[in-house]
Amino acid sequence: MKALSIDYGTKNIGLALSDDEGRIAFAYATINQQPTTSNKQQTIDKVIEDIKKICELEKVETVVVGMPLGLSGRDTEKTKEVWGFVKNLQENLKIPVETEDERLTTVAAGHLENKNARNIDELSAQILLQGFLDRQNSYLPLNKGESVPRTRDRRGSIRR
Repeated sequence: MKALSIDYGTKNIGLALSDDEGRIAFAYATINQQPTTSNKQQTIDKVIEDIKKICELEKVETVVVGMPLGLSGRDTEKTKEVWGFVKNLQENLKIPVETEDERLTTVAAGHLENKNARNIDELSAQILLQGFLDRQNSYLPLNKGESVPRTRDRRGSIRR
């Protein structure tokens, strides 16, 4: 399952992409969201169109949007704005759009050695996506609708 993650920001939108198997996340790109017109909706429509093209080009199967919750886990003003963006994506993409808690991903990205002002947003998206992928891959399917956490013995072999 190839996935694209989005770290939605007021100025920039960071993107990360997984490998084809959905195991490893890579920083992908940053979309500048500076309004080119006075109409904010036109800017968002252009961003949605850019994401749609990336999804088609890269054969993305799932989009994951970082949800900016407060440290307490409660919604913030930014959370409401991102929910609007998520709904817009869901209406315009023909693939699933999921959300993922993004608390402290930018802080974590700020500690990476290869960060700079131009790639901090896509590194945040990479951290977000890797967490999502790790959770997706940490369960073994049993029967339809059932799963059990993977555990490893001392030798590293996976057991149920």
